[in-house]
Formats: sequence, C-alpha cells, structure tokens
Amino acid sequence: MGYDNVELMLPLVNDADDVIEAKRLMEEADIDTEKRNWGVMIETPASALCVEEMAEQGIDFASFGTNDLTQYTLAVDRNNEHVADRFDELHPAVLELIAETIETCREHDVDTSICGQAGSKPEMVNFLVEKGISSISANIDAVRDVQHEVKRVEQQLILDSVR
Repeated sequence: MGYDNVELMLPLVNDADDVIEAKRLMEEADIDTEKRNWGVMIETPASALCVEEMAEQGIDFASFGTNDLTQYTLAVDRNNEHVADRFDELHPAVLELIAETIETCREHDVDTSICGQAGSKPEMVNFLVEKGISSISANIDAVRDVQHEVKRVEQQLILDSVR
C-alpha cells in the first residue's frame, strides 16, 4: 500500500524453519525483507535457543515476550491460582535464556527488546541493561522509574569500565 514505516514482528516462532517460511511468504507478498525491518518474538525456550540460526536468516530484531517465555520455561500457568505464585520472570532459567539470547543477538548485530510487565521491574531492568539489551518497554505508570534505573545502571557500567 506504499507504507515505508512498517516493521514486521513474527510471533511464536520456534526456529529458523519458521523464519524461512515467514520470509518466503513476505517475499511472495512483495515485502522486500532487505528494505523492511523484521524480527521475531522470543516467547519459547526453543526460540531463545535457536536465535542464532534465525539471525543468520536476516532478522533485524528479537523481542522478548517474557510472560510466555516464563510460562513455557517453568511450565507454570500464571492464570492458574494453584500455581501462579510459582510464576517468576526472574527465575534463573528464564534469565539465562534471556542473557544468552541478548549475547547471541549482539554478536549478529540484531537488536533486542522486551515487552510485557517484566520490563517494568527494577531487578529486570538492571539485568537487561547489564546484559546489553537495545530497548525496554514498560507499563506507562513505570516509565519514569525505568528511565531512572536505566540511567543509574548505565552510569555504573561506565564508571566500572573506567576503573
């Protein structure tokens, strides 16, 4: 339709095969994957572990869907009152998947971002900035606090690198 400011984000991908098929469909629909930014949601452990192969297929960005990633990693339904207290975006397994994904994406010049409520938690913001995430989205009521936390952590990282 002539729009030149549209980016595409593919949800619930698991591996490079999903990306290859989506890329084929985009090209079939006359979407130039070289001129458009497009990427994937990292919502499953499989997508986190296979992000390198997806990066090799030309994705420009990867965005963490932490609610789903946490749920699928821990096998905990956050909406089930009997187990919801076990839902924890800061669980070491979830953080390891996120850290490895960010590192791999940085090696392949793929931007990373986070969406969902986890990006509003100071502990998560601290972790993400230290790992080198490209951007963080937050709940509107937490934006100011997230900005301050990002600034604080970045300043500390700069001071640490100088020392």
